[in-house]
Amino acid sequence: MNKYLVTIIVPQVEIEFDIYIPNNKKVGTIKENILKQINEISNGAFNKSIKDIRMLDREIGIEYDNNIYIKDSKIRNGTKLVIM
Repeated sequence: MNKYLVTIIVPQVEIEFDIYIPNNKKVGTIKENILKQINEISNGAFNKSIKDIRMLDREIGIEYDNNIYIKDSKIRNGTKLVIM
């Protein structure tokens, strides 16, 4: 299995959606893709750059560094990620 199904939660614009993410990409790359999707879903209401946001694991409360690979992180199927 090379993809994980995770839930993205964006409290600022009250959005929650599920997405498949590849485990062979870096967190920063995934954050960029997620930001594009959030911007589309929110009709531009959440227009921030990758430098302005944080991606946190809702269950264990850690923030993910942009330079680690998804497979080396604690992200797995069912993980809930909060974008702030």
